[in-house]
Amino acid sequence: MRFSPLDIYNKEFKKSTFGYNVKQVNEFLDEVGMAYEKLLKEVNSLQDENDKIKEKLAGIDEMEKRLEKIMLTVQDTSQEQIKQAKKEADIIIKRAEIKAEQIEKEARNKVQKEYQALQDLKEHKDLFKIRFKTLLESHLEMIEEDEVTLPGSEEDIAVSRLDLDE
Repeated sequence: MRFSPLDIYNKEFKKSTFGYNVKQVNEFLDEVGMAYEKLLKEVNSLQDENDKIKEKLAGIDEMEKRLEKIMLTVQDTSQEQIKQAKKEADIIIKRAEIKAEQIEKEARNKVQKEYQALQDLKEHKDLFKIRFKTLLESHLEMIEEDEVTLPGSEEDIAVSRLDLDE
């Protein structure tokens, strides 16, 4: 049974001949009523405080759930960014490898062309030497043949002319 402090204050008892002292009973009821009133106020105050704490806990629980969602989102996002960064790094590395291969191929081709040009120059030089040597040898032969076929000295030529004139 629930009762209020007012119920305690207003409670009346039947009088009997050998009953309790009415004044003492009333004083006691007043004290009990005040104590009960004080306890009810404390209970109400504690109930209010309990409600506020429950609200705060509900807010904290909600915040915790939001933080968990945020953490999961951040974690997913960071993992996605890591994946994306790895993909981009792989693409950059692949492009760099392709570019390096292309540069190496171009360098090899250039070296090959330069080597071929050098070989061509050596062949031209060797051919020129052979032709020039052959030309010199043929001119030397012609010079030697001219000396052999020539009739001697200038005096012999002059005498030969005189003989022709006469």
